[in-house]
Amino acid sequence: MSGTSSARQRIIDISDASGVAEARRSVADLAATVQLDEVAAGELALAVTEAGSNVFKHAGRGRIVARVIERSSALGVEVVAIDKGPGIANVSASMRDGHSTSGTPGSGLGALRRVTSDLEVWSRPGAGTLVRFEVWPKARSVPAEALASGVICAEKSGEDVCGDGWTVLQGRGRVVVFVVDGLGHGPEAAAAARIAIETVERNAQRNASEIIDAVHSALRPTRGAAAAVALLQPESELCVYCGIGNIAASIRGAGASRSMVSHNGTLGHQVRKVQEFQYPFPKGSLLIMHSDGIATHWDLAAYPGIESRHPALVSAALYRDHNRGRDDITVLALRNGGGA
Repeated sequence: MSGTSSARQRIIDISDASGVAEARRSVADLAATVQLDEVAAGELALAVTEAGSNVFKHAGRGRIVARVIERSSALGVEVVAIDKGPGIANVSASMRDGHSTSGTPGSGLGALRRVTSDLEVWSRPGAGTLVRFEVWPKARSVPAEALASGVICAEKSGEDVCGDGWTVLQGRGRVVVFVVDGLGHGPEAAAAARIAIETVERNAQRNASEIIDAVHSALRPTRGAAAAVALLQPESELCVYCGIGNIAASIRGAGASRSMVSHNGTLGHQVRKVQEFQYPFPKGSLLIMHSDGIATHWDLAAYPGIESRHPALVSAALYRDHNRGRDDITVLALRNGGGA
């Protein structure tokens, strides 16, 4: 199996011009870890500057979230720009070079489209703007995503490390999706989350309840955690789910939502029952999982059209608008594209 996890991500606040410069530097450091070629690295720097400048000019403040992504052994960088500004009334018009709503040259979104891949924008007047794009090495031909996903994992304000974590592991015909919330926050919570992820990676071929049992045993020396695993069979349109504690999970499709069941307890300490549940996971539907740093009373109907967009925009919307502000956060969305 191959996978990605919460290890390589950057989140940069933007509230002035120095924040734009910091975003450019931070994302360049992230890109250096995947050894982007000089041309791709330059285009990434330009794109981050444009996206960050748009956030500052139009909304006054917001965030840039960047993470390493992998596809067919190629490594690239995904960037999401998040703001809660006035929004864009006509996204199609805003993509044209020279279009401006603020008296500036208006090259921002047009420039992004030229130098990035898979640019997507969600915006509504009065509801802010979410922009997502990818940058890949120029020498690689990268196929389309079979299972598009988006995730944000952020530490509580004032903490240096995040006590949440996640991993997505892809194998033949099966995908393992795991989200963990170490008890409390800070270094000890982060240590519990790290051990849980490492345990899942070692046991990824096992069934869902066995994976949770293995995590329970591995976390006994730690402060413990809440966690859940979803074993996805995209072609069979099936999800097998097993969770302990306060990880929320649901499957959304065709405008309907179905919540998935976790039992009470703390992995590593007190677990009364480990039980698997099976749910339909139709092609085109979304799996959404998040820790309790995200409030549970959200509804994607408040974001017209976002369900059909890249899952990273769904994660960004929930992170922006439903962050409790007092805990670590993980929010992950993944679409069944029919392959693994």
